Amino acid sequence: MKSFAICACLASLGLASAQQAADKLSFEVASIKASDPNPSNPAWIGMSADGAIVKYTNITLRDCIRGAYRARDFQIIGPEWMTNARFEISAKLPSGASTDQIPEMLQALLAERFKLEIRREKKEQSVYVLLVGNGGPKLKPAEIKSENEAPMALGPDGKPRPAMMFAIRPAGVVLTAPSATLASLVGLMSRFTARPVVDMTGIEGQYQFNLNFAPETNPGLTTGGVAGPGGAATSLEPALSLADAVKQYGLRLEARKAPIEMFVVTHIEKTPTEN
Repeated sequence: MKSFAICACLASLGLASAQQAADKLSFEVASIKASDPNPSNPAWIGMSADGAIVKYTNITLRDCIRGAYRARDFQIIGPEWMTNARFEISAKLPSGASTDQIPEMLQALLAERFKLEIRREKKEQSVYVLLVGNGGPKLKPAEIKSENEAPMALGPDGKPRPAMMFAIRPAGVVLTAPSATLASLVGLMSRFTARPVVDMTGIEGQYQFNLNFAPETNPGLTTGGVAGPGGAATSLEPALSLADAVKQYGLRLEARKAPIEMFVVTHIEKTPTEN
């Protein structure tokens, strides 16, 4: 009887594994092509999803992992070359699938076509956490526009999001986001901070942001003034720190240490299998 019970249990586990494999989400078909090795805007990662076709433009493998696992760049540990090669990916959603399922389908694509293998682990990191200030949030809701009215990019949830822009000027960084979630905003902020910014406000929705702040890190950035008539330096009003800049929106930054989930790439191929 004990032997029979063990066999029945193993058979049950086998059926469960087979069912999980059958239920695994994947694109119906996908085309992967190498992108221009010298794009005019290397920072731009385009993404669109029209309900049937998902397209990624100028995307690196690091960006693919970020979108597939809903991770931030600082959470991904892998070979440096993942940030160099860029691809154009076009994939068809299976019937009945929704855009919420795109990240899981991208995970399957990376495993099948690039043989990606990932190990997850927790690591304590120094971060800035974005919190609601004592007086409450002072956010301006974004104007709702259709996806066809504005360029779309890869969002932190692995789905398309409205584009955000930044400019590096002598007096600091100017960040403009006509329609952004706080999860998207902290990702862009983190390009210019000594430690990553993590959203802990608990606030959902799309809002308008316009921030001018002094970067903590940005190699090659010139600050302090611009050339005036005759070449003489013209002083500029120094930019606020990011901690002071976010106060206008009823938010605050706090330095902390927090356990962060890391995604360690243990194997990945540089070239995808044939379409």
